[in-house]
Amino acid sequence: MFEYVHKVHYYETDKMGIVHHSNYIRWMEEARVDFLDEIGASFAEMEARDLQSPVVGVSCKYRRPTRFDDRVRVRVSIEKYNGAVLKVAYEMYNETTGELACTGSSEHCFLDSSGKLVALHRCCADIDAAIRKHVRSEN
Repeated sequence: MFEYVHKVHYYETDKMGIVHHSNYIRWMEEARVDFLDEIGASFAEMEARDLQSPVVGVSCKYRRPTRFDDRVRVRVSIEKYNGAVLKVAYEMYNETTGELACTGSSEHCFLDSSGKLVALHRCCADIDAAIRKHVRSEN
């Protein structure tokens, strides 16, 4: 499982001193981009091939708050992938306490430059193979 670590910045907290809920979704994106780079399916490479991968759905379940200066470890895995739609799962842990802070998922499709839905195996077999290799085995 891929892991990404984010150190909480002061500006990410709210008046109560805890991380504002919107930041967890931003961290999901940071972790997803790093994960895809790591497995050989980078957004930069997709964009170089005139592909886009918009978010079509996102969910977050907040379990425990995190605060300024905490280090949040984000575990990333591919929950589902069918060539045209990618669902990524996230677990976020407070690195100091080990507590689960948040779980979430994001769902993405793939579009060509005209905005038409594409299946990666038809246009980018290498990227498709890199993603398929990392789909969770229980699916």
